Amino acid sequence: MTESDFYGKHLSKIHDSDFGFFAENAAIGIFELLEKYDITEGHLVDLGCGSGILAKYFISKGYSVTGIDQSQEMISIAKKKTKNAHFMLGSFYSMKIPSCNVVLSTGECLNYYNKMNANSQPKKLFQQIYSAISSQGIFIFDFAMPGRIESSNKKKWRRDNWEMKVEHRENKNLNYLTRKISLKMKTKKGEFQKQETHRLKLYEKEELESSLIGAGFSPKFVHGYGSYNFPFHKGYGGFLAKKK
Repeated sequence: MTESDFYGKHLSKIHDSDFGFFAENAAIGIFELLEKYDITEGHLVDLGCGSGILAKYFISKGYSVTGIDQSQEMISIAKKKTKNAHFMLGSFYSMKIPSCNVVLSTGECLNYYNKMNANSQPKKLFQQIYSAISSQGIFIFDFAMPGRIESSNKKKWRRDNWEMKVEHRENKNLNYLTRKISLKMKTKKGEFQKQETHRLKLYEKEELESSLIGAGFSPKFVHGYGSYNFPFHKGYGGFLAKKK
């Protein structure tokens, strides 16, 4: 049994095929918001783009899209799914954000950290995003807060060829969440096991709001995107941050 930081080959495929509902619904809700703010074209940057679900959706709506993700396997799936988008491999905490009209980050991607971004802070990222976004642009993201573990009720999933168990632990003193993901797969070569440990830094709403304001944004805290409400009853939220 091996261990890695972020989505490997098999977990990436499972996440794309069986857990893409959040990204699919978020895309629809975010598009409603962009129409409301009259941002119906231009360049969109998706931080933590995963398997390219949002990229595919917004390409279909006429935007140009750049996706950034730390998982090579996720980027590979995204490239096959969406030919017209541009994808970059790496941590968005350490990469230059391209000039754009919109920056998105969905699925609590801002919370994920490992050795590549363990010392990075949202404050610096927000400042860079502010510089990258056009004068009428918007930054939209969701994030996990302390108490997120209380919304993690389901522990096991099973399909014909795989079984997954997830153990959640939240350190309330240091404000981080650990997910230990154990995966059993049945393949033509037999059954094997894979383990990943995902670590999330949990942020207080007020902390991120202050950093957004400090970067120059006018932020609004939300419990969903457009007509889509986040499916977590505690420890979750988002921000719509307009450039002043």
